[in-house]
Amino acid sequence: MSLSLARCVEAVARLLDGCGPLEPVRLCMSERDVQVEVCARRPAASVSMARLASATGGEVAGRADDRHDGVITADLEDEVVLVAAVDTPVRGAAPRLRATSTSAAAGLLRTLAPWTAALDQELLPGAQLWVDDDGQDFTVRLLTTAACGDDLESVAAAAGAGLEQVRTWRTDSGLDGRGSLPCGQTVHLGVVCLS
Repeated sequence: MSLSLARCVEAVARLLDGCGPLEPVRLCMSERDVQVEVCARRPAASVSMARLASATGGEVAGRADDRHDGVITADLEDEVVLVAAVDTPVRGAAPRLRATSTSAAAGLLRTLAPWTAALDQELLPGAQLWVDDDGQDFTVRLLTTAACGDDLESVAAAAGAGLEQVRTWRTDSGLDGRGSLPCGQTVHLGVVCLS
């Protein structure tokens, strides 16, 4: 992933800078694409989708359905493709004072970029970086797969490269783990074994 994933992370950080304030978003980034889910209800979700459309030059399609605020598809810099849609808020129905922000999400992505640039692309093909903003905090997850013959521990070690205090444990589907960046941000790791 390395440089490709890092470029995607940096492109999304610049996008968030250009959007202005958005409702909490869930991001899924890979080497060449990013999925953005705006986690809010109307009308706040509509405002965030309009800001994303304006910042990307895309248009919101499919607004006729009252349950959704459409989908945006746009080409970002460095050949990164963005798909954005609306999802329900992460933390139940009770609104709370938001502790996160769009600018904080962009800052977090910039903190993650050097780490993602150092990841071994050959050992982690197709890895995805998830950054979830639940309005109170950010959750960061790196998810990857291992072929049936691959050494799961080697793949997990590659995923945890650059993290401190990495711990992994076996699961029914592969390995899960956790470590932290030097700044203290926790990163959750997941390696799924493909049969």
